[in-house]
Amino acid sequence: MGDEPVLRTIIGGETVDLPGTLEGIRDSLPEDQRADFEREIWSAPLAEVPLIAARWGRPQEAHDEDEALVQQLRAGDFRGFTTPGDDALEAGR
Repeated sequence: MGDEPVLRTIIGGETVDLPGTLEGIRDSLPEDQRADFEREIWSAPLAEVPLIAARWGRPQEAHDEDEALVQQLRAGDFRGFTTPGDDALEAGR
């Protein structure tokens, strides 16, 4: 992404650079999604802009990963999830 600002996240266990500007997010979208992004981002309350930008700026793989986790939880499978009282969290693992 050159000298453009980026955000870093983990997707599928890999570090991924995401666009760090609204223009970068728009440019990264497929042409058929750009008008929807523009409409949503330009009419959003300022407090919601970071959440909207994060949602639109993430690649499809990230959305798929999130959906898989939601489906896992809906199925009652809590493997891999912890709570503040879990030993692994308290031990710093």
